[in-house]
Amino acid sequence: MKVARERKSSVLASNAIHHRVDSLTGIVTLAAILGANVFENAAWLDPVGGLLISIMVINAGFENTKSSLYELADQSIDDEVKGLVRKQAHRALANITEGHEAELRDISGIKSGQNYLVDLEMAVPGAWTVGDVRELEDAVRTQVGGKVRGVRRVRVRFVSRDGPDSQPFDEFIPGSVQVEADPEPQANGNGNGNGNGNGNGNGNADADGKTSNGDDKHKHRH
Repeated sequence: MKVARERKSSVLASNAIHHRVDSLTGIVTLAAILGANVFENAAWLDPVGGLLISIMVINAGFENTKSSLYELADQSIDDEVKGLVRKQAHRALANITEGHEAELRDISGIKSGQNYLVDLEMAVPGAWTVGDVRELEDAVRTQVGGKVRGVRRVRVRFVSRDGPDSQPFDEFIPGSVQVEADPEPQANGNGNGNGNGNGNGNGNADADGKTSNGDDKHKHRH
């Protein structure tokens, strides 16, 4: 189980639970058999032992199933991982010249399978340039990704240290925002103009052509 926790692997954890349940059920079975043979009128030990084994198997299966479903649902990262991320982020700030001016305000993220997708909120002075925050972001991402096992993405959000704290879920569009309806499509005047122009032009051209042909024939007769 220790290796499974270090590797953050559900498969290794399930295998460890399976072996643990096998050991416990073997002990219960041995105790039930010995008790039935040693004590008189102890036939009740057999069904009691079977009940205990069933409870252990059901409990192990339930816990393992719940853990797997949480991973499939992209559960939030636990406090242990947050503590490791915070520790490495502070180390990254200590290695930067002006890192003492930055402040780590919040750590969040989700666990997707064996991977952690981490979101950090950093407060920096308003006078910092884009190059300064970029240097800080690269340093934090490299330190956290290289030292915390399972971290595959580190996204940093920067806010002003001089301003108020950001509100939760402020990245989402509030419900008070009204969506404007699409404007009505305008009439296509070009299509009508082109159709009329082409029709009139072709008609005139045909009429002129016929007239000119008639004049030529009249000239030949004369």
